[in-house]
Amino acid sequence: MLKQYDYHVWANERVFHHLRSLPEGVIHQSIQSVFPTVATVLVHVYLTETIWLKVMDGERFEAIEEYVHRDKWTQAFSGESLEEIETLYAKLSWRYQSYFEKTPDLTKEITIEHPKFGRVTLPISELLQHLVNHASYHRGNLTAMLRQLGLGGISTDYFLYLADNQKG
Repeated sequence: MLKQYDYHVWANERVFHHLRSLPEGVIHQSIQSVFPTVATVLVHVYLTETIWLKVMDGERFEAIEEYVHRDKWTQAFSGESLEEIETLYAKLSWRYQSYFEKTPDLTKEITIEHPKFGRVTLPISELLQHLVNHASYHRGNLTAMLRQLGLGGISTDYFLYLADNQKG
């Protein structure tokens, strides 16, 4: 599962590298799509992963500021520059790495009291798989949105990650 998380970080880094190569301000350009801007896609994934990390750490949804006031946080972070959003991702990745160090057994089960789905018990590894799948889905949204804006996307396929990591 840690390899899957490494892939996830790699894919996010590729996306940010690609976005830095595009015209400045493109992440804030309005678009009629799944999300109103590229920045809001990035912030959605960031907030979701922030919330799940806190849940894995034992916090309840009702106590997690980013969950309770998600719209406020989305509005605040969506106005940030690409560099600032990328920094948020890097810090969050570091926080996940710290969590992995203190929780070496990712098969350990946790019980979550989800406000919408009730009580769910699952291994941490399954929740991490959810995070990777969730972000992959939204990286696809991001690529489609960039194409709608007349720009190209960047491949973040898992096979490319595997090939890249064999090179060095």
